[in-house]
Amino acid sequence: MAYKSIRPGQFFPKSFAGDNSMADWSIEYELIDKPTHPTQNITKTAKFTKSKWRRDDFPDRSVLYIEIQRTVPAGELTKFKRFLGPAQEGLKIGNLSENTTKYASAVLDKDISNYRVAHIEDDPTNIIYIGKHQGSDYSQFHFGAGEASIIATIDRIENAKDNSLVLIEEVENGLHPIAVRLFVQYLQNAARRKRLQVVFTTHSQDAIDEVPSEGIWASIHSNTWNGKLSIASLRAVTGSVPNEKVVFVEDTFVQEWVENALGRYGGEAAETTKVYPAGGYPNVVKVTEFHNTNPAKTVPAVGLVDGDIYDPAANAPLPEYCRFLGGGSPEATVFEYIYDNRVDLCSLIRQRCLLSAFDEERIVQEIESVHNGAHDPHVVFKRLSEKA
Repeated sequence: MAYKSIRPGQFFPKSFAGDNSMADWSIEYELIDKPTHPTQNITKTAKFTKSKWRRDDFPDRSVLYIEIQRTVPAGELTKFKRFLGPAQEGLKIGNLSENTTKYASAVLDKDISNYRVAHIEDDPTNIIYIGKHQGSDYSQFHFGAGEASIIATIDRIENAKDNSLVLIEEVENGLHPIAVRLFVQYLQNAARRKRLQVVFTTHSQDAIDEVPSEGIWASIHSNTWNGKLSIASLRAVTGSVPNEKVVFVEDTFVQEWVENALGRYGGEAAETTKVYPAGGYPNVVKVTEFHNTNPAKTVPAVGLVDGDIYDPAANAPLPEYCRFLGGGSPEATVFEYIYDNRVDLCSLIRQRCLLSAFDEERIVQEIESVHNGAHDPHVVFKRLSEKA
């Protein structure tokens, strides 16, 4: 809605039944446009008045909207009707671009170098893809929904102008979880190469796991949160997880640590307590506060704050519903214990980690190697796993 190329009514149409509140709608934007205003943001307003959206002097930008309709089978879409029935004159068939072939093959994990694209000469924007298998051609009418979606979306992105805004509805729709991860990796690659701004909506944890914390925003009851909230933690925040005690922590490492501690020392509480990663400090504090002020909650939540960012001497005191785990990072605490006791623990590590192919001496050596070269405590266990 911030740019001329997208009509507001495409996303916010007004029905004469039930949409009375839209008479007072007004949406304000802050845009960055360095050539126009090098030192400050531009403020624009879109208003819905007299049953029509009105925007004055809005900037232009290439916007690529990848709608949810992309996963509907081709046979159910009216735009493909021209490709049915007798052959029409002016059919143009060409090869996919090199980048489309390269990146779509990587996401789909199959070679599509023999695939082509077709359109009728008088309608160049209405295209259909053609596959090949064992020497025989077949049209997009016979593609799987995920295959068609990936090829079409990547082809559109690769042919988009640099610096475009790309909007994707439900990025995981029709895709296998592995393909979701590969596709999100591709989107980040394309954003860097083509200087794109990519925004997608998702309910997929696989998609979220591939995005850095600063790129993840969650909307909960008119509140927005930035950080690596998991789908499960979002359900806990909104109160949709009933009759459970809730602990919010910063990341999955602390989640496993707390779950193991509850299992060993928590007694009956281990069966009724759920632990959720909610992002680093101060996000974990905000999420815990929101949960505790949510009238839908059943029991209060506790937030556990790491010591790698929060400093009691420099930061504001923690609220009563949060606890400080102590200085340093949890990964470093656990790894330092393993390192200090590596000789005594090596046989147990060999057994529990199924390292029968390695003798105890090598296990001790690899622990020492990681200890000597590890500068970031958050990746020490990743570095250790790579040794195997």
